[in-house]
Amino acid sequence: MQRQHPAPAKSLPISSEIYGLLVDASIQTGFQQEDWEIAALAIKDWILRQHPDVLALPAVRGFQWKDLFLPNGTILRTVFKGKNFHCRVEDDHLRYDGQSTSPSAFANAVGGLRRNAWKVIWVLLPDSQSWKLAASLRPAKRAKS
Repeated sequence: MQRQHPAPAKSLPISSEIYGLLVDASIQTGFQQEDWEIAALAIKDWILRQHPDVLALPAVRGFQWKDLFLPNGTILRTVFKGKNFHCRVEDDHLRYDGQSTSPSAFANAVGGLRRNAWKVIWVLLPDSQSWKLAASLRPAKRAKS
């Protein structure tokens, strides 16, 4: 069922290319959000990043995965039987299929039990162009003295 915008007032033209990418992304996420909701989040994010003080502050919203902090907007991917599955850090939660989850629960939900999330999850940090295996992002353990 499609949700109506709470206060339709203005239209904002976008290119066919961007609209196509939006539709593809909506399909891949199971149409969890309406196009206007996604556009509003993207515009808010852009506005926040334009503020001169934003660059000076470290990320404060995000998901703490043991000793690894995943900032808001981070995407996690795991592959099972040749199919990609994704979840996303939204504020202080990791969301998969619209539900709050943990990396381990995400990895096991798509690939069965006993998957080591550190070894089967790839991470795309905000403003990054490359995926990194979660284990490679985990800080090295310090030797006990």
